[in-house]
Amino acid sequence: MDCYHIQGGVPLGGEYRIKGAKNSALPVLAAAVARPGIHEIHDCPRIDDVFVMEEILQSLGASTRFEGNCLVADTRNIDKTQVPREVMSRMRSSVFLMGSLLARCGEATITRPGGCRIGKRPIDIHIEGLKQMGFEVEISDEEIKARGRCRGGRVQLPYPSVGATENLMMAAVSGEEETVIENCACEPEIADLQGFMRTCGFDVSGGGTGRIVVRGNPDAGKGSEAGKMNVDTMYFIVEDRIEAATYMAAVIGTGGRAVFRNIRAGLMQEVLAVFERMGVKVRSFDDAVEITSGARLKSPGIVITSPFPGFPTDCQPQLLTLCTGAEGLTTIREEIFESRFTHKRELIKMGANIEICGKNAIIKGECPLRGNRVCAADLRGGAALVLAGLFAAGETVVENVHHIDRGYENFEKGLRQLGGVIERRTSD
Repeated sequence: MDCYHIQGGVPLGGEYRIKGAKNSALPVLAAAVARPGIHEIHDCPRIDDVFVMEEILQSLGASTRFEGNCLVADTRNIDKTQVPREVMSRMRSSVFLMGSLLARCGEATITRPGGCRIGKRPIDIHIEGLKQMGFEVEISDEEIKARGRCRGGRVQLPYPSVGATENLMMAAVSGEEETVIENCACEPEIADLQGFMRTCGFDVSGGGTGRIVVRGNPDAGKGSEAGKMNVDTMYFIVEDRIEAATYMAAVIGTGGRAVFRNIRAGLMQEVLAVFERMGVKVRSFDDAVEITSGARLKSPGIVITSPFPGFPTDCQPQLLTLCTGAEGLTTIREEIFESRFTHKRELIKMGANIEICGKNAIIKGECPLRGNRVCAADLRGGAALVLAGLFAAGETVVENVHHIDRGYENFEKGLRQLGGVIERRTSD
């Protein structure tokens, strides 16, 4: 088991380049299944979730390889439609394969997806949407089987689910008629998926808005010409706004200043607005953001997580940690997942004053954190504990860092680049 050993109290600063987005790379790789060809996915992060997606694609008959920061996926020889249980259970995003396999092969079998334990995260919206599109879906205790072709029409999502939006976009490309998906998620990663799908030759519009239109083609999975598998693509993944927010919080909480490149402020306006309420100076450029921490952080007041363009749930644990050192009371209301205060108990071990009241976390600030041995239970909560170690006096040991590996490439290397004192060690 690997651990992070962190010496806190050191201001972070300098420059850091944000990598491609985890939440974009995974659906893009899934969509590569729908169009046979050789796909070059540039700025793809080298993280565990991407490695698992590689295993899934290989199990279906594809070949993959990394060339620098480019993941090359050859999907011409995919000949299987069942995602193996052992890899499916390791990552929730593998559910995306259902839509792309239906578009490519007309059938798909998956087991219930895994991932971080931050709530129930049902996939009923995915299933109901597929049924509305004309697919037959059979559900057993462990397996979900779907078959058929999209018949087009209108699909109304009961909630703007990111995963369901992406899954249905992929499933719709082989339809004989136009499919309109209403009440879609508007996250930047949806628009990025649309960009990749259009690069592949699919007719998709509206990505990033509440209404997406997919004009289907019954030969969608066969290449640019029916029966010919010759569609090759080159695509650059959108920058990771969650990685950016995490590193920015690390700089802010240690009283530092840094410039982050390859990130547009428009992708994270609400996060930056919350930072400014805390007394942080923010300067934005075309593709860079400069962060300067205030001399004394203030509470941002009440922060409520919500779908884009609201405050992202994936940044909530990091903000919670940051607010332990801010003046005054902060209330963070979690409206997306019901079990996303997983690192609260670990922060209390380090001296934080936090109360959970239903969906609300109430943080009493200006409680100095002290180094301790803590344990990560999920991806973003684990990253937030690393931040706590950087803010705390003395040494902090963060266990179970494999959770963090799912979403951050060489997290310790990036923090050391900014001046953080952090080392990864293997322990018994």
